[in-house]
Amino acid sequence: MNSKILILDTSTVMLSPWKKVVAKNYIIEEAVGGVEALRKIKNDSVDLVIVNISQKSVNGVEAIGKIRGVHEKLPIIVLFDKKDALDLKQSKAYGINSMVMLPVDVRKLLVEIGRFIGRETEHSVHKPVKQQDNPAPKKESFDFQFRGGDQAGDNTQPVEEITDVEKAFYDGLSAISSNELQEAISIFQAILKVTRLKRETWRRYLEDALFQLGQCYATLGNLDRSNAYYSAFIQKAPHNTSHKSALWYMGKNYYAMKNYPKAAAYLKQVMETKPFDS
Repeated sequence: MNSKILILDTSTVMLSPWKKVVAKNYIIEEAVGGVEALRKIKNDSVDLVIVNISQKSVNGVEAIGKIRGVHEKLPIIVLFDKKDALDLKQSKAYGINSMVMLPVDVRKLLVEIGRFIGRETEHSVHKPVKQQDNPAPKKESFDFQFRGGDQAGDNTQPVEEITDVEKAFYDGLSAISSNELQEAISIFQAILKVTRLKRETWRRYLEDALFQLGQCYATLGNLDRSNAYYSAFIQKAPHNTSHKSALWYMGKNYYAMKNYPKAAAYLKQVMETKPFDS
């Protein structure tokens, strides 16, 4: 109970369920912004920092940069949304130790915290994970291998079924943030082939894999395939928080393809769709 965690997040402990659980196991300090974070790290002997980069008012990415400029070895865990790919990439460039996707799975977060707290002396647990010196090779970061496929994994088949779907999904997001789109496509394609994803408990990974594939192919310039995945996502996930975003991206794709009637139709749907997402 002596270990102290600094959290950069706008919600208070009393209003955040996952913070309440963490507060039962560790001493919690809170800050908004890098300057306040540095002051509390200096004055309060913080053992680990959790940064929510999805809350823009926190300026989490900038805060990570400030912290890393002074504390090279202080463990940092990032909380992120699937829309935060660019911010996640910049955070990794500064140096982070772990990441947990929003909404927070408190059990996973506690496991990640436990990896860094209590093993060594203060501020000496694990060097920051940087893209250029990540000790874990990408191809060993998930529990399956791939046979060769054409067009960035279009026909890729996993040699073994994925044994840790959640971890594989995070690896896919990491690949996107590192601009390794071919690898990301292979990962998300493999996730779609896992039959147990049809269960309700795994459904969000199936939905989000479709959305991420739409984004990957759009970035690669394959707008037809991008639209195919966005369309599948829209049909299978009408209440997913990214439903409106998928409509918007399809409209942009069709506009880039100079199919203006379809572009107008999808952009009109954006205006008529309830704001499930921000």
